[in-house]
Amino acid sequence: MNKLKRFRSIKFRIISYYFITILITISLLGLLLWISVRGYYYKAMETILKDQVNLSTKFYSKYLNDSDVKRVYEDLEENFFSNLDVQVQILDKEGRVIWDDLGIIPGTKLEYIDIKKALVDETAVWVGKPDGSYSSNKIMSVSAPLKIDSNIIAVIRVVSSMDMVDKLLDRIALLIISVVFIVMVITTILSLIISNTITNPLKKVTNVAKDMANGKYDVTLEKIYEDEVGTMAETLNYMAQEIKKNEKLKNEFISSISHELKTPLTSIKGWAVTLKLKEFTDLNQREKALDIIIQESKRLSLLVNELLDFSKFASSKMKVNLGDVDIEELLKDIILEMSPRAKRNDLELIYEIPRLPIIEGDKNRLKQVFINLLDNSMKFIERQGKIHIKAEEKDGFVVIIIKDNGIGIKVEDLSKVKQKFYKVDPSKHGNGLGLSICDEIISLHGGSLDIVSKYGEGTEIKIKLKVSNS
Repeated sequence: MNKLKRFRSIKFRIISYYFITILITISLLGLLLWISVRGYYYKAMETILKDQVNLSTKFYSKYLNDSDVKRVYEDLEENFFSNLDVQVQILDKEGRVIWDDLGIIPGTKLEYIDIKKALVDETAVWVGKPDGSYSSNKIMSVSAPLKIDSNIIAVIRVVSSMDMVDKLLDRIALLIISVVFIVMVITTILSLIISNTITNPLKKVTNVAKDMANGKYDVTLEKIYEDEVGTMAETLNYMAQEIKKNEKLKNEFISSISHELKTPLTSIKGWAVTLKLKEFTDLNQREKALDIIIQESKRLSLLVNELLDFSKFASSKMKVNLGDVDIEELLKDIILEMSPRAKRNDLELIYEIPRLPIIEGDKNRLKQVFINLLDNSMKFIERQGKIHIKAEEKDGFVVIIIKDNGIGIKVEDLSKVKQKFYKVDPSKHGNGLGLSICDEIISLHGGSLDIVSKYGEGTEIKIKLKVSNS
């Protein structure tokens, strides 16, 4: 199994690709070189033999007559081929041997293609192993017609052994194979080095990813190269940081939600126990206690609903039931509902809501958004603060602006306030889900929720909702 994994590894594939590609390339180059060298040596030998044969046939054709043919072989080898290690033959018009310097029996008929072509007035070359037992080596033969007065009277044939040339070519082939082998060894070593520069960082990335999968987020990767692997290392480090932040937010959320649940439960339990006491008979106090229990129960219900909304939001199952909504009436109802709390906190609610067109939306969800936004404004504003609510129609949208003169939001917090679990001030009650859920609800309406804030001066929230087409 480990061997199979090794063959499937990136390292093995890189080495294989380099090895196969360079092997094929250099083998083809080596083959082409060998073919070129072989062609060069064979052509050189052919040219030498042809030049000598043609020179001899032209000479004898010019200066001899028919009766002098017998004199040709007497001085042919001495005058024309003395400097060449060749076999010289003279053949008659039937292709039979007249004379051979190696002693082939006169009258022996030779059936080689170069002889046949020479008998039809063509200088021809043949390469191969001859018939018979006088030579077992490859030879090259050149035959040319000997003519007097344009009549072919004989054929001069020169035969050279190719043994020396083929041995030289074998040595060249061995040299090429050696070079190919050395190049492939170097290629394999370089491929191994190159693959290690890729696979070793990837192994580190894999190990760190495994550590992160096991909950170890303090591990970091060193960026060695400015390439894709380096980018991956940076991304993994960034992911680890983000996971740590989210883990911290999650823990803070759990702590916050535990506190949010515990406070009303403690109150409900405390008053419920008090109500059971026999000595607790004051009707006014009992009425007050029941009101507190009801109020804290509503608070618990709102908290549970918010958690349910978050669950839907996190699993992308949150839905809105769209219909015609009188946004003007909705905003006025919400302001009326929030006014008592504003009055208790010594806050001033100022609103400018003209006649607005009907929008397409989910009334309950939109109410949830505006109450949450106003609740946030009231939490982060000092007494005698002001909250302005303004609405207008613009370019097919209803634009609602909620502006306060509260403490504002720091620059470093502004980009994170719509993230789930994020709380600007951990000391304030809340679970850090409100704005993220609000943003999702507005997005489901095809609108937008934008926040502009300056720390120490206040915050402005702008909501855009589409006007209904009906």
